[in-house]
Amino acid sequence: MEESKTEFDEHSQNYKDLVNNSVNFSGLTVDFFTQGKADFFNHLLKDKKEHVVLDIGCGVGDLHSYLAQKGRKISGVDVSAESIKIAKNTNKGNIYSVYDGEKLPFDDNTFDAVLTTCVMHHVPPAQWQRFIDEMVRVTKKEGTLAIFEHNPFNPLTRIAVNRCPFDKDAVLLRAKQIEGMLSKTKQIKAKSSYMFFTPFKHNLFKKLDNLLSWLPLGAQYCTYGQKN
Repeated sequence: MEESKTEFDEHSQNYKDLVNNSVNFSGLTVDFFTQGKADFFNHLLKDKKEHVVLDIGCGVGDLHSYLAQKGRKISGVDVSAESIKIAKNTNKGNIYSVYDGEKLPFDDNTFDAVLTTCVMHHVPPAQWQRFIDEMVRVTKKEGTLAIFEHNPFNPLTRIAVNRCPFDKDAVLLRAKQIEGMLSKTKQIKAKSSYMFFTPFKHNLFKKLDNLLSWLPLGAQYCTYGQKN
């Protein structure tokens, strides 16, 4: 993942601006999607506090202020040292470290919950299963694992990905692919929920998103489950 490391170091200072430019045709900003993913993840954890959470490929840590509101202990790892520097300065109560993109620097069964948000499409396909195996390894028994990704079946998502400079080599994954890789670990019974069907923040549209979560047309999705 050396190429990803260099690329994200290069874009660490203007990451948010680049993502906003890629989605501005929708009238949205990256914060809309960040808030939505955080809300979904908080719901998965049933608002439990004092969970120890790991975010793999955390970037500059934009998600973490939304999760920290629940009083959780948050750790983040990323291949980009420059992004980790920014995350440390922005979220001083959290723990951040650089890793090699392959072996997570933690013992087995360390975290109550492990997530990754729109990271796997940057991982070379030959390494996808290992990436997931590592996620499962560091998750505690009965802990929660969540993988957020872009939905390749959504045409507007493909436009946004094509417009984003650091997504030029992205390989989008279907939810069923991730479910299959999680199934291979024999420790996670996974399911997927689709999200971001509309660009509106009103609670009415959030309810609509929940009703349509089974339909594989949302802009993004989350594949998740508990470790047995």
